[in-house]
Amino acid sequence: MKYQLSIKSGNSRFLSINGVTETEGRKELYLQLPAWRPGRYEIGNFAKNIRLFAVSNEAGEALTYTKVNKDRWLISCDNAQEVRVSYEYYAATLDAGSTYCGIDLMYVNPVNCIMYDEAKANQAFTVSLDIPDDWQIACSMHQEAKTLHAVNFDELADSPFIASPNLEHHVFETGGCDFHVWFNGKHKLDVPRFLEEAKQYTDEQLKVFGDMESKSYHYLFHFLPTRVHHGVEHLNSTVIVMGPGDEFAQEGRHHEFLAISSHELFHYWNIKRIRPKSMFPYDYTKENYSQLGYVYEGVTTYYGDYMLLRSGVFSFEDYLGQLNTDLQKHFDNEGRYNYSVAESSWDTWLDGYVPGVPGRKNSIYTEGMLSALMLDIEIRYATGNQKSLDDVMRSMYEDYKKGKAYDRDSYKATIEHIAGKDMEYFFRDFYEGRGNIEKFLPETLWSIGCELVAESSPWAHESLYGFKMSEGQKLLVSVLCSNSPAEQAGLNLGDEIVLVNNVPVTGGTDWNDVFSTGGSLMAWNTIEGSKHVELLPNGTQYLKRYRLKKLKEVSDEQKSFFKAWSGHDF
Repeated sequence: MKYQLSIKSGNSRFLSINGVTETEGRKELYLQLPAWRPGRYEIGNFAKNIRLFAVSNEAGEALTYTKVNKDRWLISCDNAQEVRVSYEYYAATLDAGSTYCGIDLMYVNPVNCIMYDEAKANQAFTVSLDIPDDWQIACSMHQEAKTLHAVNFDELADSPFIASPNLEHHVFETGGCDFHVWFNGKHKLDVPRFLEEAKQYTDEQLKVFGDMESKSYHYLFHFLPTRVHHGVEHLNSTVIVMGPGDEFAQEGRHHEFLAISSHELFHYWNIKRIRPKSMFPYDYTKENYSQLGYVYEGVTTYYGDYMLLRSGVFSFEDYLGQLNTDLQKHFDNEGRYNYSVAESSWDTWLDGYVPGVPGRKNSIYTEGMLSALMLDIEIRYATGNQKSLDDVMRSMYEDYKKGKAYDRDSYKATIEHIAGKDMEYFFRDFYEGRGNIEKFLPETLWSIGCELVAESSPWAHESLYGFKMSEGQKLLVSVLCSNSPAEQAGLNLGDEIVLVNNVPVTGGTDWNDVFSTGGSLMAWNTIEGSKHVELLPNGTQYLKRYRLKKLKEVSDEQKSFFKAWSGHDF
């Protein structure tokens, strides 16, 4: 198929899309808009952004069509040699998986807005852009002037692009691959430092897999003026949206930038190539269910930060800063007792990207990361540090090159072959079991000379009453412990806290000060309106702070294990 894209006018948020497919004598054909996008395992409903849909023949005469479901159209060809489709797509959201256009920006995720002829999904696609001559195009697809070329719809759908006159472009080379780094938006990132660090963690990831089959890879960065952290992996690229851009001179935000960049690069191998059988190939028309999110997101989350540690970009203390954040998420989520990580993976299609019902599910990112850490150290322990999770991932990459996808049993078989031992217990307890990780995590950490420390929260509302608040324009209850004083008194998730002991509260409030005279709250929600909540401590400590730290006394064996795992001296 051939497409032409243009911004409707000036500052319009509508993208004008025109496509052509040859009928080759067919009486009818189906046009399909993807129902979801890879990297976001939920139905996207992109068709809600389409208006002015029309189809015609090569002479411009209208053809009849039927919309057979939310994102699929049946076209009557009526002896036409070509079917021409036109529509406008509302492109008003800018995140790592969306499409957006404005006065000097055309940012497109083709999977959102470009339809494919079902009978020709495996044939070539071209996309011509109606843009000014001084605009640059950032994209992993082959480019000739203002036209992009994809070998099939899979490549097109998985190749976002940015067109703008304001792009900042850098390139570094390693491992036989050119890494293009594109920046859109104002920022204060130390770019030379990032480029050097990106090369370091890339080299470490190449040690895991051996090679990249691509000659080029593209980082597409958007910096926004608002707080945002979002990344999406693609076949030969990634889109990462961060903000506010002027904060990235800060060390903490620089580390955050590195962590998401390393994570998305690891996806180049783990999910874009090493893929579950249920997603090999992708079916864009419906849910692609899998219980293996602990592999494609969990292992990636582990390696994203771990590669920064092992490459020397992060110190062990830097690494702990990331790991302890994930540990706290694990312990704050009571859903780990209700759902396994495998069950939660299946349900990403249901509610995987919102908090959902309290205590119902856990995170494939957090639980999968902790499971991967435990698995890596278990393999190392079983083999005297001769093998690791690296060997498992490398073996799976070699299987991909042979055209093989994986499932639960083949993943387990690969691990067992590398570890030289039965691993059914690991799958039973940690992937398919509930609430078991913290029972065995201390033993895992001991192997590398570390321990898990639990300390009382410094904040009274957390430790005494059992709730946390998200601090934005409004103070909303974000975590609520079961059977805690807060829950027993009638506080609910999402309630806005307005007064504490008759004192108005804001994000800068000294919580221990306002709670020092008791726990009398004025809360508000859209159903009950204002309500008075009286909190009474029950003697239980809630919402402890968890962190990993080095043991004070360790053996030579533990020091050696730590060095083999981390690449750093103890």
